[in-house]
Amino acid sequence: MKMAITIIFMLASICLIILLPIYLRKKNRMYSLRTEEKVNLKKQKKNIKTIWGIGEIKDGILTVNNRHSIIIELGSIEYRLLNDIEQNNIDNNLIKIAKTFTNQTQFFSTIEKIDTTEKIETIRNNIEKQKNSNIKEYGESIIEYLENIMQEDNLYVRKNYLIITSNEAYEKAERELKEYYEDLRYSLSNIKVTTRLLSDIDIIELLHRELNKNSNEQLRNIIKKGGLDFYVEAKSKA
Repeated sequence: MKMAITIIFMLASICLIILLPIYLRKKNRMYSLRTEEKVNLKKQKKNIKTIWGIGEIKDGILTVNNRHSIIIELGSIEYRLLNDIEQNNIDNNLIKIAKTFTNQTQFFSTIEKIDTTEKIETIRNNIEKQKNSNIKEYGESIIEYLENIMQEDNLYVRKNYLIITSNEAYEKAERELKEYYEDLRYSLSNIKVTTRLLSDIDIIELLHRELNKNSNEQLRNIIKKGGLDFYVEAKSKA
């Protein structure tokens, strides 16, 4: 009996000696894989494509999960100021336009803080070309007025956007979406609704504003002032 117990303990010891290193090796491998997954996840979190789910923004085309979209800024209509005939005309035209929607369509509205930076820059450039001191003085007054407007905290404007999406391959989707925009622009111009196809930087600005509601900084201004140069230089050195 004692001999049998001794043999059992010996066999158990041998199994433990053999199996323990295998178990530890497997455990260490699993830990290593999990650590690598966590590292990869951290890297993904730092990737703007992972954060926004954006594959590419190119030539005014926004690509998300292999689906391609354009974003159109729509002008507004002072509908209540129109008479009945004008309102009916707009209603009928909008119904006709809506019937042409064959792609996935999404309307998006947001409020944006009034920004007069571009207008100020345009006026300042024109002032430099003037020789008349009175015109220069008048221009400086306008600039001061526009700068004061931007200091107000409660001045916002509502912006309306139309997002058109295509599931086709990029080249075909680009042609399809651009042609659709031209047709839509012509149709809306008949009822005095302005349209503007957002460029790459416009799309980035829109995303930036939606994610940073309390920020007044414009990305286009950062880029113009060389804000990306340091990043590119630092990355190349690394």
